[in-house]
Amino acid sequence: MTVAKMEPDRTSGSVDLLEEAARKAEAHINRHGTAGLKGLLDALVAEHPSMALRHALAAEVANGSAGGKEEARRALDGFMTAVTMARLEAAARFSALVHQYKWTSAAAYSRSGQVRDCLASARAAGLKSVVLSEARPSCEGTLMAKELLGEGYEVVLTTDMALPGFLADVDVLVVGADADIGVFFVNKTGTGALMREARLKSCLSVVLTLPQKRLSPEQLLSWRNLPMEKPKSLQRLPKGISWKGFLFERVPWELANFAIGRRREDDKWPGSEAEEGAGRP
Repeated sequence: MTVAKMEPDRTSGSVDLLEEAARKAEAHINRHGTAGLKGLLDALVAEHPSMALRHALAAEVANGSAGGKEEARRALDGFMTAVTMARLEAAARFSALVHQYKWTSAAAYSRSGQVRDCLASARAAGLKSVVLSEARPSCEGTLMAKELLGEGYEVVLTTDMALPGFLADVDVLVVGADADIGVFFVNKTGTGALMREARLKSCLSVVLTLPQKRLSPEQLLSWRNLPMEKPKSLQRLPKGISWKGFLFERVPWELANFAIGRRREDDKWPGSEAEEGAGRP
């Protein structure tokens, strides 16, 4: 069975891309059972090899498929249910932090489904405004800005280079994680610089992840970074000038004041929890 070539989505976050993969896997199982399922799962991972949730989904469904069609379907449903529960728990914890520390303003980067969900939930806890940057080259930050406007937020959109300058004026920086690889997490290039700038400006930072984003040693071997596509505005470069860059980077967990959604046994680095009464000095 031939699996159709998939066009990669460069504007959606890892949770949204997981849901897309789950729909494709479910449709395949319903129509074909386990025949050709491994090929589809491999294609779903290859389409977004930097997204840990796709690696985890593929591994879970592949294991279940050994027991046939119904076991494959149960494995898929069980995995997605676990992710949903983890997302709800993370959103509840983030809202609790917003209430506890009386945060009213936040900065965020790129377009993460989990960050969007947590910010939407935290609106009722007192968070009122969000500053976002474009998130070039795909500019998915503009999509996130529209989504948060629909949630009732006051939204400011700025350039990637200007976003660090806003960190002195917001209560918290909120970023997502596409993968958890031990002492590092993976997110869009530029996240590390923002986290370090937040520290310099005494702005607390929150990294939102899920237990299912922790890559196993086997999954880490197949994890791949993606090249950063050249912006259309650059058009053709002069002869002798080449374009180079990667979409994702490793960021040390120790830069975060709060890491929401990690497995308990992974919370071992210094400063993984903000101290009681944490805030601007």
